[in-house]
This record gives sequence, structure tokens and C-alpha cells, in this order.
Amino acid sequence: MSGKRQLKIGAVPNGFIYNFCGLRVVLTYARLRYGIHVKKDKAVCDMEGPMVCMANHPSFLDPFVMAGVLLDRKINIVAGAYLFRNRIIGPLFAKGGCIPKMQFRSDSVAVKAMLTVLKRNGTLGIFPEATRFVDGTNVTFDNALAKLVKKTDSAVCFIESHGAYMTWPRWSNSSIRRGRIEGCVRKAYTVEEVKAMTVDELHAVMLENLTYNEYDWLRKNPRSFKNKAIASGAENIAYVCPRCEAENKIVSEKDTLRCTACGNRARMDESGFFHPVEEGDKVFEDLHLWQNWERKRLKDKIASQDFVFEEEARLLLLYDDYEYRDVGRGVIRIENNRVVYIGTSVPVEEGLPYNKKERKSDKVRRACEEARKRLDDAPVIRKEFPISHIKGISVDYGKRFEITETSGLINRFILKNGQRIFELQIIIQSLKDKEPETRPAADPA
Repeated sequence: MSGKRQLKIGAVPNGFIYNFCGLRVVLTYARLRYGIHVKKDKAVCDMEGPMVCMANHPSFLDPFVMAGVLLDRKINIVAGAYLFRNRIIGPLFAKGGCIPKMQFRSDSVAVKAMLTVLKRNGTLGIFPEATRFVDGTNVTFDNALAKLVKKTDSAVCFIESHGAYMTWPRWSNSSIRRGRIEGCVRKAYTVEEVKAMTVDELHAVMLENLTYNEYDWLRKNPRSFKNKAIASGAENIAYVCPRCEAENKIVSEKDTLRCTACGNRARMDESGFFHPVEEGDKVFEDLHLWQNWERKRLKDKIASQDFVFEEEARLLLLYDDYEYRDVGRGVIRIENNRVVYIGTSVPVEEGLPYNKKERKSDKVRRACEEARKRLDDAPVIRKEFPISHIKGISVDYGKRFEITETSGLINRFILKNGQRIFELQIIIQSLKDKEPETRPAADPA
């Protein structure tokens, strides 16, 4: 039998990769670079039997916090499958015991790997929300994880962290904000305690222990996060002006958001809170309140018969395990409870390389020019994605979003106006959500 040995997903993490590279090198660097301070919990580390360790997901730094708190337990962390498409870190993640999980859809391979970890009395690290915080607050999730915990008779541990969201917010265009991240065990339940609960009771315990609002915590525990352009990227979430209600007219200028339509300005302080710059400026105190108002406003617009969303877009498809190809030009519309792409499309083998280095290569420059011509001359197609079938969309605010078909095909769209991605996400969520809005809208200051 030839070829490389297939790495078993869910196996015990490679000792050298996990202990030396992960804990000694990367975790030490992360602690110094990002100001991570964790309280190791020996009692939880010494608990016998399988364990499911859960935490909120405010930033990319959460696995470091989890690993530091449970330093003596090797953790198989569940991570987004897209991370494994990176040629460098993907193989390291796999050898370090990470389990790739497709977002927003069932993944039998990932579930099987999770069961493998727990059946050998291992520790499974998971972020049940499946996506990082948008506005500093958690999102809810169903009881699938509670069922898995009950099925495997596992103990449960909840990790609590503070400061990770403002250190590296999902919307940031200016990297990290140097501050302080704190992590510790919030609560732990033994195997016997979990066995005594029903699935619904366990699910309720999970929701209770993972309910969190970073802004509420910062109001009681002020912290400073240093960055000269601390507000950069926040315009991709705070896209509607509270004063004139103009859409997609907000720009960031270092620590300030400014509406180019009316001049309204909001300055972000070192804790991430907004303040009016001058008398007459109207702002929301934080992004959670700001986007709550935007959601309610957008739901009212969706209810009208003349509502429409349309934006120019490019379509990209995966060429191999790592690279995307630009295969089409057209528009994205939301109509009749469907996300619709209307535009050109060529076979992925004939698409334009999306990797900038690949495009600059002399060997493929001529091929790129031919690919551009094919994109312009390709026939127009119509791709429809019923919103009722969309479990969720993967987004990179200000840049792109992805919809995965039931077949597993990933459709990546680059919007001409990337600021509209959060708007599109809210529309999809609002159309899927048949219940009335439960989060109150705040009034601007």
C-alpha cells in the first residue's frame, strides 16, 4: 500500500505539535502578544472520564484561552473546515488534534470524530455558537450538542473569558487592540451530575452558562484596548446613520465613524464605546445597541411590498482543496424568499485565479487574460438558494460571503459594495426567523 498514511480525525493530538509547538511556543507567544491571562483549574484538569469543554466564541483567540485554562488536558478542538484549507496551518491543525467541521450544516465525519474523542475518555473543545461574535454578544444554538453529551456520558466544563472580543473583533480592519484577556472555568459538571439531567435541562444549562455581553462586562470592569485605528471596520456593522438614516454612507477614520451624507460622527473610546463628537451628533453607545436598531429598522422595510435587495457580485468556486477561482460576474438579489445569483458562469477549470500571487506569475498571466475574456463572454445563468434551506452563511464583513449547497458545493460571492454584507446577512436571518423580534431596539443618544 503506497501513499501517506491517512491521519485519523479525532485521534490523540500529536505530542510534539500539541505540547511543544502549541503550548510552549504558540500559547506562550499568544499570552505575551495579546495579553492573555488565564487561571488554570487543577480540579477540572484532574476530573476523570470524557469531557466536553465549551466556551463562547468572541474572537480567533478563544482556543488559546481554552488550552491555557485546561493546560494539563490535551484538547481536540472543533474548528471551521475553512481553516484547514490553508496550506500551512491546515496540516498543523490536523496533527494537533483539531476536528474540521462544516459550518451551518450536518457533518457526519465531524460528529464521528467527536464521538471518537469522547469514547476514549478524551477532551472535546467546542464553541457551540459555531461563529464568532458580531456585536459582542452570544447567539443561541439548538440541543444537538446536549444530545451528544448525554449519549457519551461526558462531564461538562464551561470556560469564561473577557476582553477577547475587543482585543480582536470580527469586524476589525486594523488587527488587534492591545489590552487584556482573562479566562477561567465558569462552572463544571461531573459525569454523574450530567447523567441526572435530561437533554432539555442540559441544554438550558448550556445556554445559561454561555449567555454573555462583552459591553455589559466592560461597563462594570473598564478596560483599555490600544489601537490608533480602533474603529476601523466598525462601519461594516454600523452601516446606517442614526441621525439621517442614510445607508452605507458611514466611513471609519481612525477612532471615528463619520456619515458622508450628513456629517454625523461617533468616536470610539479605548473600551469600544461610542460617544458623540459634537453637539447634535446622534450615536448608539455600542455596536450591540446599534445593530439591534438596524435589525428592527430592516425588518420593517422587509415587511413592505416594494422591498428589494440587489448588488453587483462576483462568483467564486473552489478549484482544489486550497484555492478559489473567479468564475462569474452578475448580481445578487433577494426575492421570493430566495437568494438569487443572475450572471455569467464558466467551468471552474476555466476560471480566473483568485490568488494575487498566482495572478502576477508570468507563467499564468496570459491564461488570466484569456480567463477574463471567457468571463465576459460566458452565458448568463440563474442560481437560486431557498432561504428556508440556508442554515447560515459564512461571512467576512466588508469582503465576501459564502453559501454552501446541500451537495457541499461552496459558492463564494464578492460584493461590489462589501459594506452591504451585514445587511444581506440580517435580511436572510430575518426571513428565516418567523418569530417576532425579541431584542429591544435602543434609542440613540
